[in-house]
Amino acid sequence: MTSSLERPQYTVTRKRIRTLRMTVKAPHGSVHVSAPFHVSDAAIAEFVASKASWIRKAQQRIAAQPAPLEPGDPETERLRRQLRRDAQPLIAYWAERMGVPVPHLTVRTMTTRWGSCNKDRQRISLSTELARRDPELLEYVIVHELAHLIEPSHSQRFYRVMDTYLPDWKAKRRILNGRS
Repeated sequence: MTSSLERPQYTVTRKRIRTLRMTVKAPHGSVHVSAPFHVSDAAIAEFVASKASWIRKAQQRIAAQPAPLEPGDPETERLRRQLRRDAQPLIAYWAERMGVPVPHLTVRTMTTRWGSCNKDRQRISLSTELARRDPELLEYVIVHELAHLIEPSHSQRFYRVMDTYLPDWKAKRRILNGRS
């Protein structure tokens, strides 16, 4: 269901969840609400209206971002090669420093995360978008993914590993996620 009675416009998906959830998605800043079956349309509209300021800020942040990368596009392929070239020495350095094996690197166009780690396959994947960011932020993502080779979950132990190897990781995460 799409509502146009309230500004901003939004799409609702009914799910088996307990609370209302809202996301503003790139590249167009569309607003998506996930709602429990028992919540009325009026309650959803009120929820969205109450978050109008937050929605506008999120949409402005999205509008300020560069156009998303398209798989197969020559610019995307250039950035992919650049990221691989920049990441390899950082991965080797940090893997040795952290005492983990050097994992296989995959560079992919990802829309919802900066990186991922498959501990069983000893593989990390990095988002091509990282090539557009400050190299210190690439280093943060690499250390984060290598930390998963030590501790797979985001547990207290994982965060202790991050604190040990990259004490300012929280500030870098805030910058990377646009919350500096």
